[in-house]
Amino acid sequence: MRLLLLNGNSNVSMTEQMAGRARELLGHEAEIVADTATDSVAYIGSRRECALAGAALVPLVERHLTEDPIGFDAILLACFGEPGIAAVREISPVPVVGMLEASLLTAIQLGERFSIITPGERWPRMIEDGLHGLGLTRRCLGINAIVIDDLRLPDQREQAGQRLAATLEAQYARLAPDVVIIGGAAFAGLAPDMPRPAGCRLLDCFEAAVMQCQALMCLQRLSLA
Repeated sequence: MRLLLLNGNSNVSMTEQMAGRARELLGHEAEIVADTATDSVAYIGSRRECALAGAALVPLVERHLTEDPIGFDAILLACFGEPGIAAVREISPVPVVGMLEASLLTAIQLGERFSIITPGERWPRMIEDGLHGLGLTRRCLGINAIVIDDLRLPDQREQAGQRLAATLEAQYARLAPDVVIIGGAAFAGLAPDMPRPAGCRLLDCFEAAVMQCQALMCLQRLSLA
C-alpha cells in the first residue's frame, strides 16, 4: 500500500517529522510518500491562511496523481485545518483523509463527550465550523487554543509540549472529558509524553488520521479483491 502524505504548511521539517511518525505507525505495511506545499504559509493559523494553503495543496495533489507511475491507495492532508479537502476529494480516485475529521470521528467512538486542544487563537472558531458540519457540536465540551507563534517548530517541541501539558491538566480539571483531541500538525507525536488523567483518553489527531488511512486502504484492497 502507498500513502501520499501532504503538509499544507510550508515547514519541511514538520513534514519530515510527521512522515517519520507515520512510518513508525504503519511499519512495513505501507510506503509513505511525503511532500510539502512550499508555496504555502509557514503555519496555518487563520481562514485566510487555510485558503492559501488549499490553493497550494490542490496543484500539488494533481502533480503527484499525474506524475507518479505507481499511484496511491490514500491521501492524507496532514493539517488540522484540512485546507482544500473538498477540492482534493473531487479530483482524487482514492480516499482522502483530514486530521480534524479523522480525530472527531474517532473521538465519538472512544467516548461520549470530548474536548479539543489546538495551537492558534483563531482555531476554535474554525474548528466549530467542522463540528457543525459533522453534527458533533453537542458532543464537544470545549476548545482551548495554545499560542505557539513564538516557537520554532519542530525544533522547540519540548516547549510546545510543556504548554500542551499545562493546558491539558487545566482542561481536564474544568471539563472532565472522556477524550481529549490533541489537534494540529505542530503537536503530532506529543501525546505519549503527556499526563493522562484517570478515565480520560488522549487522541493525537495525526495518529487518528494515519490509522484511518490504513483502514481505508485495507478496505479498498478488499473491495478490489
